[in-house]
Amino acid sequence: MAQWLAPQVPAFDRVLVSPYVRSQQTWQQLSRFIAGSRVEYCDELLPDADADITASLLLAYGGPEQDQNLLVVSHMPLVGFLVESLCPGTLAPVFVTAGVAKITLDKGHGGLFNWLEGPHSIRPYHPRPWPLCGSMG
Repeated sequence: MAQWLAPQVPAFDRVLVSPYVRSQQTWQQLSRFIAGSRVEYCDELLPDADADITASLLLAYGGPEQDQNLLVVSHMPLVGFLVESLCPGTLAPVFVTAGVAKITLDKGHGGLFNWLEGPHSIRPYHPRPWPLCGSMG
C-alpha cells in the first residue's frame, strides 16, 4: 500500500499515529516510502476513541492555515467512524486491513470522502503472479 500511496502524496505535513504497537509498526513501514515532517502519537486514535472528538482534533490540525496533508494511522472501528464524522452524509465504511481513505477537509463544511482503497482493490496496479500458491497441474 505504501508503494501505491507514495506517488500520490510523497510527503505529509503531519502524521498522527495511534500509540498501539501495530500502528507504530505500520508507520515505520510507510515511512520507508512516504515522508512525514512531524510525527505524533495520539491517544485520541485508539480503536474505541470518540470519533467526534478525534475529528475535532484532525480539523484543528488540517486546513488552509495549518497542515495541508495529514496522515492518520489508526484502527477499526475508529477510522470508519472518523469518515462518518468528518464527511456529512457518509456512512461509516468498513476498512480492510491496510486500508487507506482520502478525505478532503473544508473546515467550514466538513469533508469530502474521495476514496477508500485496500490491498485487493489496487491489485491491477500491482498484479500478483498466478497461481498464488501451489501449482496448477
